[in-house]
Amino acid sequence: MAIELAGERTVAAPQQRLWALLNDPQVLMHCIPGCNTVNAIGEDRYEMGLKLQVGSVSGSYLGTVALRDKREPEFFVLEVEGEGSIGFMKGSARFVLAPVDDASTAIKYEGSGEVGGVVAGVGQRVLSGVAKFLVGQFFKALDKQVALPR
Repeated sequence: MAIELAGERTVAAPQQRLWALLNDPQVLMHCIPGCNTVNAIGEDRYEMGLKLQVGSVSGSYLGTVALRDKREPEFFVLEVEGEGSIGFMKGSARFVLAPVDDASTAIKYEGSGEVGGVVAGVGQRVLSGVAKFLVGQFFKALDKQVALPR
């Protein structure tokens, strides 16, 4: 089952700082909803563990996250693949970072993904709602990471 998302958020961080945060695997671990482990397996490639609940279905995934086509500090593609007890997922998202002013950056994102297995049985409407919720959780966690002293 296919899912597509697009949107824009403004984050209270200069473009270069936001770039550094989005390229830090520990920050990604704290921002990706349900992520509980991230281990480097190559340059800009990480193995991750996820525990998610989608509607009434919950389970764990083991998969990979890769950052590709990077143009610092303005563009990258995030690719995710995973398999687990409730099915599989595969997707990618393009992120464009543009300064709004000296203290904030707009992030435009556009992505698509596929899910299958038991998790796909919850239906397109539920999955789309869950995907939007997870994007919101990602940005809420990113705001918290931005606020931390580094």
